[in-house]
Amino acid sequence: MRLKAILSVLAAAVVLSTLSVLALQEGGATDGAAAEAGGTKGAAPESGETKGEAADAGVTERYINSFGVTLPSDAAPPERQVLTQFSPDNRYLDRGTSTYKQAWGVGLVAEPLVRVDRNFNLLPAGATSWELSEDGLTWTYEIRKGMMFADGHPLTARDYEATFRRWANPETGFDFEWYFRSIRNWTDVVGGRQPLDSLGVEALDDYTVAFTTERPTPYLPLLLAKSWVSPTHLFDKYGPEWATRPETHFGSGPYRLVEWIKGDRIVLGINHNYRGPTRPMLERIVARLYNLAVPPQFLSAYEAGEVDYIPLTNQAEINRIKADPVMRAQLNAYTDFATYYLMLDTYNPPFDDVRVRKAFAHAIDVHAIMKSAMRDVGIPASSMLPTGFPGSSSEELAPLQRFEPELARRYLAEAGYPDGRGFPEVNIWLRGEAANIRTAAEAVQAMLNQHLGLDVGVRNVERKVYLDAMSARELTLGMVPYQYDFIDAGNLLTIWLSNGRHAWHNDRFERLVRQANELVGDPDRRMAMYRDAERILVDEAGGIFLWYIRINQMWKPFVRGESLEPNQWGYRAWRGELMSNLQTNLYITKDILKDPTKNEPEPFRFWQWLTGDD
Repeated sequence: MRLKAILSVLAAAVVLSTLSVLALQEGGATDGAAAEAGGTKGAAPESGETKGEAADAGVTERYINSFGVTLPSDAAPPERQVLTQFSPDNRYLDRGTSTYKQAWGVGLVAEPLVRVDRNFNLLPAGATSWELSEDGLTWTYEIRKGMMFADGHPLTARDYEATFRRWANPETGFDFEWYFRSIRNWTDVVGGRQPLDSLGVEALDDYTVAFTTERPTPYLPLLLAKSWVSPTHLFDKYGPEWATRPETHFGSGPYRLVEWIKGDRIVLGINHNYRGPTRPMLERIVARLYNLAVPPQFLSAYEAGEVDYIPLTNQAEINRIKADPVMRAQLNAYTDFATYYLMLDTYNPPFDDVRVRKAFAHAIDVHAIMKSAMRDVGIPASSMLPTGFPGSSSEELAPLQRFEPELARRYLAEAGYPDGRGFPEVNIWLRGEAANIRTAAEAVQAMLNQHLGLDVGVRNVERKVYLDAMSARELTLGMVPYQYDFIDAGNLLTIWLSNGRHAWHNDRFERLVRQANELVGDPDRRMAMYRDAERILVDEAGGIFLWYIRINQMWKPFVRGESLEPNQWGYRAWRGELMSNLQTNLYITKDILKDPTKNEPEPFRFWQWLTGDD
């Protein structure tokens, strides 16, 4: 049987090689006609002319990869189209089996209904189009015809329906179920109070799937950027283990799993049965796996040419790179969509008095903290929505909580605590934070003492202790971060509703956010409502905003692609999970051939996997 399989692969390779030659002769590419690995080593001219005509005209020849994609003119040969990075070692290459045990690459091996570009616009993926019903409750998606999983099994709307039902099934125990609670009956199905077929996700036919929500949900399409479909036929056959090894993992995305050595690496190769809109250029994407408890030396590996991209969090290393005239050009920094702030119990003294809250806000010199404890890893915050987040008004709101000690002292005195006299004992609680965050909290402590005469303590407690106190509304004062889950202003402002994590309430804020959360068909008005709501939050000092996390990343100059160009806010970013949507248009330029740290890439181990040889 194994010999038969080998002969079949050889026969397929001959056919595919012939197709590739024909593609070269025609100056174009056949869609998906390629070998399992390596790509075509020939080249195609820039346009439809023959190779001879192109040479006479001085046109640069272009390579065609194994998917039949004509690579950019500055691209390296297909065999060098390999990107390597680090990733934590997890168990399942499937979103629905476990989010918190989800291995790297799910967004590359599974096709969502929509993807997101670098400007956070929605793009068709598994769905070609979608529309909203007149009552604002049902989103209907038209599924792309002809799609299939990597094993050739057809992919239809029924696979999306089955995937969502599996996620909502209480027996499956999906650990990220809260994300889709806006879908009709989701919470009751997850809780076992209603049957699976009552879920508001229905395949109307093989090419149409409808999502019905409890209330109008304008941000549902953004949530569906994580609708990474699973192959129902494989889940039914193997259970969750389908997503743990190349022999059984056949996804629907532009890449497929070809190698997984536990504790060592995951290798993705082009999925030649992919029929979506993406045109993958990289032949392989490799993740070097590591244990979160023992992270690798990222920078050392990067400088040695072992990986092509790294996050950089060590402030000393960032400082060294910035001082290096060669390496600093490879450093990219941008504002993460994560905000550190002080949360206060505004239902009880002393923070039930807005003057006390404003006194605290105006007594903290955030810019000074950014030059010391948070240097290079933080950016001064002035609002909940970070700079560059759609709908952010951070610059406009900056004066409302500006550093102004005289004003701070006046507010505190008016509240009945002149020079801090009579102020009750309070502590800033931290949620098991690292050393630099503790130092930043101590800086806040010192500023409150210097400018207001207050002796405020700092307590760094275990995460569970902190969360329990926060949930029970027993935190008088705490420092905490919040990072976005999806790129919509409602995601960051809804947590400030009075039924959320904070002991703060404002009637108009509640009304604006709740209305905006359900307003469909008028995005400009919806965004204006969020801006008005955020101004109330900042002006009333419902929270005191300290800094946004600053992300520092390095990638090799030979890694290029539209995703890494500056977006409409002017920054370049390898933005975490979004790269599962964006990584598909990256490629390796010919500059890799000049890099002395890059050796010849290792060949695929597909043959060893096929034959069973070690």
